[in-house]
Amino acid sequence: MSSATGQPPIDASPEALDEAPEEASQAAPAAAAETPKGLGWLSWHLQGYWTIIRDVYLSIDRRTLGFARIMLGFLLVTDLFRRTPDWLHMYSDKGVLPTHLNLFRPQAWGAFTLFNAFSTAPELWALWAVLLVTFTCVLVGYKTRIAHALAAIFVASMNGRILLIENGGYVVFNLLVMWTAFLPMGDRFSVDALLDSMRRRKEANADELNDRTNLIEPRKLAPHVSLVAGVVLLQIAAIYYFNVVHKTGTAWKNGTAVHYVLWVDRMVTPLVAAVRGLVPPALIIVATKFVLMAEATIPICVASPLGRSWARRLAISLMCILHIGFGATFVLGPFAWAMCVFSTLLFTTDDWELAARTMRRTHRARVVLFDPSSGASLWLCRVLKRLDRYELLTFRAAEGLTRGIAAERPKDHARLEQSAALADIVAALPLGPTIAWLLRVPGLSHLVDAICSAVTARDVSRIFGLRVPRAPGPVTLTEPSPLRRKVGRFVVTLRELAVVAMLAGAVNQALVELWVVNRRVKVPHPEPLRVLAQKMRYLQGWFMFSPNPVMDDGTIIVDAKTIDGRSIDPFTGKPPEFDLTKAQSLRYNQIWSDYFNRIHLPANSAYRDAMRDFIFRYPERTGRPEDAIVSGDVYWIQDMNPPFGKTASYKLEKNKLFSFENPATRSQPKP
Repeated sequence: MSSATGQPPIDASPEALDEAPEEASQAAPAAAAETPKGLGWLSWHLQGYWTIIRDVYLSIDRRTLGFARIMLGFLLVTDLFRRTPDWLHMYSDKGVLPTHLNLFRPQAWGAFTLFNAFSTAPELWALWAVLLVTFTCVLVGYKTRIAHALAAIFVASMNGRILLIENGGYVVFNLLVMWTAFLPMGDRFSVDALLDSMRRRKEANADELNDRTNLIEPRKLAPHVSLVAGVVLLQIAAIYYFNVVHKTGTAWKNGTAVHYVLWVDRMVTPLVAAVRGLVPPALIIVATKFVLMAEATIPICVASPLGRSWARRLAISLMCILHIGFGATFVLGPFAWAMCVFSTLLFTTDDWELAARTMRRTHRARVVLFDPSSGASLWLCRVLKRLDRYELLTFRAAEGLTRGIAAERPKDHARLEQSAALADIVAALPLGPTIAWLLRVPGLSHLVDAICSAVTARDVSRIFGLRVPRAPGPVTLTEPSPLRRKVGRFVVTLRELAVVAMLAGAVNQALVELWVVNRRVKVPHPEPLRVLAQKMRYLQGWFMFSPNPVMDDGTIIVDAKTIDGRSIDPFTGKPPEFDLTKAQSLRYNQIWSDYFNRIHLPANSAYRDAMRDFIFRYPERTGRPEDAIVSGDVYWIQDMNPPFGKTASYKLEKNKLFSFENPATRSQPKP
């Protein structure tokens, strides 16, 4: 028998292989004779086109979704920790933008945030804990749909609370979490999938443990088909396409753009600042041309229906090279890493099959021995069976096994216990070798041995209520009822309609916001579509470092007088330094770099009183009464980046933004 693709199945017998060509030759005339005519011919061709569009653009492997979810969860957790040192500075009533000011003077039209309901330190730390639990649930895939929906709301709220620190990375982060919320991210590589599989099959002996059928629900083995899969591809292509078409400035054309960006001290890392003067001009030009080439190539690769697997692999490689470089060079917040997570959504089924063939090593195969009378040992073997996607583990009952489980090497039948057994078992699992070596390190291995001894000395099965079933449990293959199928179809329809609505809002926002469009034609912005795009900051303004890169540099410097007569900058804790031309990275994180860059603009002068009050609270943050601020001046210091081929900044300017005096210190005695 031939397969649906016209090729013999992989596991076909030799007789079937011999018969396949004859069947194909007999089927060809029959197929030609059955070619539909008239309107049927048109429908037949449209169905073929639909099949191509569905398989190329609207389908996504569920393993890809599971891997992308893990990367997204890791990004969510690490980004939360990135914000932690400035958590109260940004979001509390004692920060740079108190809640009451944000409510009475909104920073943007219709901006949404739940964070306005939390203003004190205890409230915000409780919210921080809720966010950490939610993001961890996304990472491990527990209650994934609920956790992901909450994560989309929390991320938009976190980013929308203080737009003075928003940049393109925050927008990309919002879009990444929002679009993926429409996908079944928990179907594979998740706690949800593991628990579902454990409920479907309840093995009671070694024979059942070695039977790998019906571990995963059949529908979860098939690709997920949805409009949102195509929208994700469109979003990735739009980000790079419009970024590159907006780069029309001279610095991009002559290859010097990277040079100017490397000399923006408020953005570069200290390491880059230390070596940028040593970079040869030729390398600068090559790097600039590479950025343009990569941004122009990625949309083509994403859209290409030909050589899809290799085109997607090229897109993934370019995206990761580009953004890992950005993330290591500049403080851009979540931008670089969010784009790397976006790239993981481009993996195809071919990539997963290639990974399985490449990473499966038969020499890592082991026999797992377990005590058949121990419910805990049986439960652990059931978990290992589901993690063993390469099927390198076999299970065998061993009476009187005092250590719960052990491992046996098939070649020499050597038995391993405790940390040695655990290391070999973990090494047989996907990506297991990356952590199995830790279990063999002296010291760690002894610690694991001690833990294993302590655990096996107690009746773990009784403590956790784990019992060995008296008889093997049946495989649970329940078909949904007709009512449940109808409800399922209704939910899918609502999901696709929601995707269409969000896509309409995104397209309209892009037409309104992008320079290449709005400078040629004025597109209306209906309020319903504006709400969809701007309420939670799902913007589409892709013109980063355009039309030219940043060619100047600047930051806020505060010259404040303390009650004991010292001059200090409360944002650094050091005396104010006005000579920006000698700076080697300002060493601010992205939050403060963008805050300073925005607060100096006249449009944001309404928020400077809050900045002044934040400065007055400096002794509360240091715990030193002598740090009380009496008066001071706030300056915007700027200079021009060095011309190409030079290393000295020039045209230093010092602009006073405002002065302040603290009335609360008038009656305080000097220390």
